[in-house]
Amino acid sequence: MSWLTDQINLDDIHRVVQQFYLKARHHPVIGHHFDDIADFSAHEKKITGFWWMVIGGNTLEIPGGPPRIDMINKHMALGISAEDLTIWLGMFEQTLFDELPMDVASAWQVKVHEIASHLKALVIDGKAGGIRIKEPNKS
Repeated sequence: MSWLTDQINLDDIHRVVQQFYLKARHHPVIGHHFDDIADFSAHEKKITGFWWMVIGGNTLEIPGGPPRIDMINKHMALGISAEDLTIWLGMFEQTLFDELPMDVASAWQVKVHEIASHLKALVIDGKAGGIRIKEPNKS
């Protein structure tokens, strides 16, 4: 457990995830990335479990157990761009600060930036540990 998981619970995370997707699914630039998700309720539960693990929550508390997420390959297949990631990041941060107390949102925001940085390096820049692993997307 972490300080952050002492401040919020799975319901708080689920609320943030739901509010984020309410906006993101209709965004003119990134909304199309969510079109092929057949069961959005199940997707939101999976992402809620993912964020709970990221912020240091006990995986035994996740209903159904920890989610299995191949985040890198899933996002690689989507062909996300640096612009997509920037929009996602801004929208997610705004949702954090709209839904949570500032200190909690700020602490979670640190984790969000770590994930975004990791995604950018691997999925967009095609680098692992500073070594190029694929050609970057050409826009």
